[in-house]
Amino acid sequence: MNFLLIANNDHDGVGQVAINLCKNLISKRHKSKLIVLHKNSNNNFIKKIKRSLFARIFLYILEFFKKKHLELFGFGYSVVHFQELKKYLDKVDVVIIFTFYKILSNRNLEKILKAKKIVYFRPLDIELATGGCHFNQNCSKFKNSCKLCPKIHFNSFFNLPFRNQIEKKRIFEKYKPKIFTQNNYVQKIFKQSTIFKNANLKPIFLGTSKNRSKFYSKAYARKKLKINTEEKIILFGAFDLNSKIKGADLLIKSLKILDKKISDKSLNIRLVTIGNKNNFSLNLSKIKWTHLGLISSDKKLNLIYRSSDVLVCPSLSCFGPHIVSEALMNDLPVVAFDSGVAKDTIIQGKNGFLVKSFDLKQYANSIYKILMKKKKTTSDKSILRIKKICNSNYEVERIINISQEDLIKSKNLN
Repeated sequence: MNFLLIANNDHDGVGQVAINLCKNLISKRHKSKLIVLHKNSNNNFIKKIKRSLFARIFLYILEFFKKKHLELFGFGYSVVHFQELKKYLDKVDVVIIFTFYKILSNRNLEKILKAKKIVYFRPLDIELATGGCHFNQNCSKFKNSCKLCPKIHFNSFFNLPFRNQIEKKRIFEKYKPKIFTQNNYVQKIFKQSTIFKNANLKPIFLGTSKNRSKFYSKAYARKKLKINTEEKIILFGAFDLNSKIKGADLLIKSLKILDKKISDKSLNIRLVTIGNKNNFSLNLSKIKWTHLGLISSDKKLNLIYRSSDVLVCPSLSCFGPHIVSEALMNDLPVVAFDSGVAKDTIIQGKNGFLVKSFDLKQYANSIYKILMKKKKTTSDKSILRIKKICNSNYEVERIINISQEDLIKSKNLN
């Protein structure tokens, strides 16, 4: 089969996941191209949409005078014009779109869905269910029209972004494309949304890169990273550590509780953080802190997982993050609130702890339990199942099998 993947960039979770899937499709001897909006790479399977600023302004002015206003306003994001995609679209059997609010205009989205191709969506946040806002998983209004949302209504120019959102909802209701949700937790949220409650939703967990889950002994990993073998390492990572959506404020409060709980002066605990530090800061008496910055090497990230004792994921809003799956693939216990991928992958007391939302005392206690527990290797069937569904091979095989079935059905209908 011939696949075309469309993603917004390769700097955050969406781009990395798209690149990983594209490589895995090629490894399974299928043709695969990845189109991204912002990308500088020599990889032959990645193509960049090229547009000059002058050309973009000219096209916007042209469409404005054609009164196609819905094409112009997509929550401030650039629009990829269909002429640039058509040469790739004509040659493929299957299209997988990771995100469309940041890339595709309404008209072009509808053209793709009208084309005689198998089209899937692989959303990594809630923007499909809400119509554009992807930071409101806990919003009580998201299952409705979002019409009363001040973020959309009052900050818009003639309320055109909201009209753009309504148009995209109409397109989804009309064509009802198949959607690959990233876990069961996400699937339940999508089923609650007005537009997707009757949609064809299939949970397919995000595949962990093989280069991020290779086996290294803790002793070897710590030696390579020059980490004290006597220390207990708490790992926290995010593209932006100080982002509220990642739960940094809740983590700091939990660590303050943990700091007071530690009575054994010989206990040597260190928080290790990875990502953009920004204004993130930690100043405690018994818990030390080291920041490693952004990690660009898969091997180094793999070694960090292997050298750590517990991963903390204090987010209440992320559908993932895939750092949770990567940690579990490396046999690194995780402490997380009861949401996101953690809800589907953490088995209480075996590979980590799920904590009730905002229960900071229990969060601190769960970290303490893992740090005090002597790690034992386990062959528990439930743990092995989790590692299977988070494996990149499992993800790509499921997508290939579903695509083959739909392609055969499509050919029979035609």
